Amino acid sequence: MMNMDTHPRNSSEQDLIDRLHRLPLEKAPADLSDRVMARIAAPKPSLAAAIWNLVSRPYSISFRPVYAFGFAVLVCGAFFLGKNTRQVPVQIAQNSLPVAQIQPETIENPESAYLVGRGLLRADSSERQALAFLQRASLLEPQNPEFAYWEGVGHWANGDEDAERSSYLRGLEADPDNVPLLINLGHSYLGEKRYKEALGAYQAVLDLVPGNPVARYNSGLIHRALGMVSEEIASWRSFLQEHREGTKPFRAVQRLNDYGDFSFRIYQIGVRKIIVNQQLLLDESVPEEMKQEELAGIASILEENDQVNLEVVVFIEHDREAARKRAITLKRLLVQNSKTDVADQVSLSWFAAPETIEKGDSTSGVELSEGLLIFSRLITENNKEVSI
Repeated sequence: MMNMDTHPRNSSEQDLIDRLHRLPLEKAPADLSDRVMARIAAPKPSLAAAIWNLVSRPYSISFRPVYAFGFAVLVCGAFFLGKNTRQVPVQIAQNSLPVAQIQPETIENPESAYLVGRGLLRADSSERQALAFLQRASLLEPQNPEFAYWEGVGHWANGDEDAERSSYLRGLEADPDNVPLLINLGHSYLGEKRYKEALGAYQAVLDLVPGNPVARYNSGLIHRALGMVSEEIASWRSFLQEHREGTKPFRAVQRLNDYGDFSFRIYQIGVRKIIVNQQLLLDESVPEEMKQEELAGIASILEENDQVNLEVVVFIEHDREAARKRAITLKRLLVQNSKTDVADQVSLSWFAAPETIEKGDSTSGVELSEGLLIFSRLITENNKEVSI
């Protein structure tokens, strides 16, 4: 028989192999099969017990500098990406509980109860059980705003709005500037149409983080519900200064336009719809750097597709020369803002007349003494131009 081992053995290795060969064969224990089957048939622990065992089991940790550095990078990344809640240390217990069902009142470590509750909250049909653990964490550490926040979420999941708000308010007593608590408190009030209280919570958020999109957008909804038109318009304008992507910005533009405010408009450029601050582009007092930033989205579309031709039309009532200068400026900024030569893709027109915008729900239109119309044409393979 051919020896398949091509690696030469030294005398010590060969001696070990010979001694292993001389060992007597032992019979398997008589109860081995029963022990294996018993383990297979053992009932699975409940979800709570599984989470508890995961939280409380002892771990053996080895230190490797490369892995430690990678973990540090992940932690720093999570922090700078905007985690609003503090990191909760995991208390490592020496023994896991060998019971099928963990009772919240048996837990004395608040972080452990909190982690079990968070885990259960992610599971289907476990909201009531999750709340019990989250309440236990808050009971053991009532001044912890994160525990109060998630206890409130637990109450919300169980449909108890009053208890939900009580949790948020308790957390805010410990940390009055906690943005997640303030936002959820505003949501709770808004859900019950308690508009003034909701507005107060959202305003507190905006005092801390002026650009917060949730607080700004929901403030606009509340002003709309209360019939506060000027405040609603101001909210939509402020929201659109920093947020242009997604469904909500397009709704905000439509609501502004419905009031006859066309400071922001939606333009179809190629196959995309772009929200543009028309007022900023037409204002001669605005620095050109800001206008270039506003035109960046349009410039990128022209760069990506040289088959898209742009038509820029400027209206300035009773001042044709001013309209011409502004149109030329906009083209120059578009060309300067592009990494490729897009000059031939941009055509200009200007008029010494107001722009008339037809409204779909009325026979009369809206006249703008200063207006900017941007539309595009797609050049097809047979050189026929198709309006977009």
